[in-house]
Amino acid sequence: MAALQAPFPVRVARIAGRYLVFDTEAAAALRRHVNTNGVLVGTAPQQPTQNIFLGLPVELRPEEVETLVRTGAAYVVDGAAAHRDTLPSYRDPARRQAYVESLRRHKEAAQAALAERSAQRAAEVANKLKRGKNNKGAAAAAAVAAQSPEQADGAATALPQVKTMGITPTSSTDLVPAGAYRCVDAPSQDEAAPLCRHLLSNGFHMTPGLRFGAQYSVYPGDPLRFHAHFMASQYGWDEPIPILDVVAAGRLATAVKKAFLFGGEQPAAEGADHEPQVRTFCLEWAAM
Repeated sequence: MAALQAPFPVRVARIAGRYLVFDTEAAAALRRHVNTNGVLVGTAPQQPTQNIFLGLPVELRPEEVETLVRTGAAYVVDGAAAHRDTLPSYRDPARRQAYVESLRRHKEAAQAALAERSAQRAAEVANKLKRGKNNKGAAAAAAVAAQSPEQADGAATALPQVKTMGITPTSSTDLVPAGAYRCVDAPSQDEAAPLCRHLLSNGFHMTPGLRFGAQYSVYPGDPLRFHAHFMASQYGWDEPIPILDVVAAGRLATAVKKAFLFGGEQPAAEGADHEPQVRTFCLEWAAM
């Protein structure tokens, strides 16, 4: 199995039996480096019925977490316990003020970045006007340039001031120190899915495949850039597969221009020094 390598071990919080990633950099690292997308399950605070464009946190399936932990790309912590142990200390006014100061620093950094981007755009527009691509704009720019410094300052002060930026914290990174998180066990072997591990280690991306009647929708790259190539389901090596499941999945996959992929883990022979191998099979319904 190929190793899944992230630039840093990703912290996955286990909360109420679900595996969640709250940090934007961690979610980006999972998607870019270990082809793990998860599912965005967060909603905007002022729009609780939001159901089209969801946000953080990213929820991972237990089998994805088991694979990431096994390869060293992630570790699991008890997020609820860390918050329960840490947040009562913020009754201290000094700690509360320190948190307010951290929000102020984030706000100033965001405002500085916005001002820099606005200045860059203004410089690009000015250069375009100087090149004469817009005659009216060039004349207006020349008129502004001909103004005296006092007139220019007056025009600048007459412009509406940019509203002060507000920051809505999206994580508790500044509230709960990293040392407060206690590592817990990864999902059990019962929750592990050899087929999921096999596909991830071979560079495929996966999303839930319920809408296609399978466990996974399998993509050759990022789902934002590619269509799924397979509908995939896992079976036990000795598990009987009902023929109606094969017919239904094969016809449905072919109807949506995909192939039905199924597989399982072949037990290692007694005395073998290698890990069990995952074997996969692809079914495509003909004459449709």
